[in-house]
Amino acid sequence: MTESPDIRSILTSKSRAKVTPRDASLKSMQSASETALIQPQNREIEDPEMAEVKRLQTELERLPQMGKRLAVHLEQTVRSELMQLCEQAEVTPEIFIEAMVVTLQTEPELLAKIIQEAQKRLRQRKQAGVIRRTLAMMEKYVGEGKSEKGKTL
Repeated sequence: MTESPDIRSILTSKSRAKVTPRDASLKSMQSASETALIQPQNREIEDPEMAEVKRLQTELERLPQMGKRLAVHLEQTVRSELMQLCEQAEVTPEIFIEAMVVTLQTEPELLAKIIQEAQKRLRQRKQAGVIRRTLAMMEKYVGEGKSEKGKTL
């Protein structure tokens, strides 16, 4: 019975194609970069992948650019209705909101009505904030007052 050779001996015994040693000097790098600067048009013609990359980059530049992320806090019922509507339409909430804004730019009467509703909701949210702050302050001071009454001097 013959022994099977180990993996190291198999890898080292196979003949590999000889590779010419590369010139790592700065002079050869400089001449290569000069060649690249002189003949960029020839490369595009020779390399169809680069032409495809440029075409895709140009197409991407024509499409709308994304802005920064926007954290939106919605009323619970409005949020659930929005999510349900988006799920039925198979779009994301962000895309739906974008489409609403774009559409509203062409509908001035509807835009005015929505702005009125937005201002009403803003007043309600501010009022709720004032009430929450007042309750928090009352809890803090009433809580301190009760603990001071229980203390003995």
